[in-house]
Amino acid sequence: MENDIKKLEIITDYSYLRVLIKLFDDHNINGYTIIKDVMGKGTRGNKDGHGISGGFKNCYVMVCCDETEANRIADLIKPLLARSGGICIVTDAHWVIH
Repeated sequence: MENDIKKLEIITDYSYLRVLIKLFDDHNINGYTIIKDVMGKGTRGNKDGHGISGGFKNCYVMVCCDETEANRIADLIKPLLARSGGICIVTDAHWVIH
C-alpha cells in the first residue's frame, strides 16, 4: 500500500543547520533526515567542504509529509533560505507502508 505525500529537500549552509533544527522544534516538525557535508555549486560558488569554519559546507535535509504540512514548512523556512542562500525543492512522492 502507498500513500501520496510531498517530499521537501532543503539544502542550506551548514552554519544554518542549528537554526533550521530549532525552527523545526519550535513548530513541531518531526520526521526529518539530515545529511551533512554535501557538495555542489550554485549561485554562491563552490561548496566543496574544505575550510575550517564550515563556511564551505552544505547540508541536506529531507522531510516527508502531507501537502498541508509541506506548504507550512516551505512558508516557515523561506526567511531562513533568503539569509542562507539555500534552496527547497518540493516534489510528489509515495510513502510505502510496510
